[in-house]
Amino acid sequence: MRTLFITYALLVSIAIAQEHDPMDDDKDEHGRRERMETMMVWRLTEELDLKPKQAEKFFPRFREHRKNLSDIHKEQREIGKRLRQKIGEDEKISRSEVTSAVKKITALRRKTVDVEENFLLGMDDLLDPLQMSILGMFKQEMLREMGGELRKRGNDRKKMKKRQGGHRKR
Repeated sequence: MRTLFITYALLVSIAIAQEHDPMDDDKDEHGRRERMETMMVWRLTEELDLKPKQAEKFFPRFREHRKNLSDIHKEQREIGKRLRQKIGEDEKISRSEVTSAVKKITALRRKTVDVEENFLLGMDDLLDPLQMSILGMFKQEMLREMGGELRKRGNDRKKMKKRQGGHRKR
C-alpha cells in the first residue's frame, strides 16, 4: 500500500510537470507550488513512516493545516504590499499606520505559532511521540535543505556566468 501511495505521488508530480508552461508565470508558480507539495507529501510519508491508515487521516489534516497557514501568510503579504505601495508612490505614511501594520503582522505571527502548535499537538491521536517529534522538526530540516540547494544553484550560476563572461562577443 505504501508503494502504491508513493507511486501515486510520483504520477501526480509527473502529470503536474507535464502541464508546465514556462510562458505563463502564474502557472509556473502554481506548478512549482504543486511540485513542492508533492515532494513534502512524499518526504513526510517516508520520514514519519506512515502506515496507510495513518496517511489516510494525516494528509487531509495536513492539507487543512497548510491552507490555514497559507491564508495567514496571504494576510501578512497584503499588509506588506499596501505599505510598499504607499512607499513606492511616495505617499506619507503616518505613525499610526505603521503601528497598526506592525500590530497586525505581530498578531498574525502569533496566530501562525498557535496554528502550528495546535496542529502538532492535535496529532497525538494519530501519531506516536516519535512521529510527532519528527513532524515538529520536519519543516526546519526541509527549509534548511532547500536553502542549501538554492545556495548551491546560485553558486553554480555564478560560476557559469564567470566562464561565459570571458567568451562573450561584444
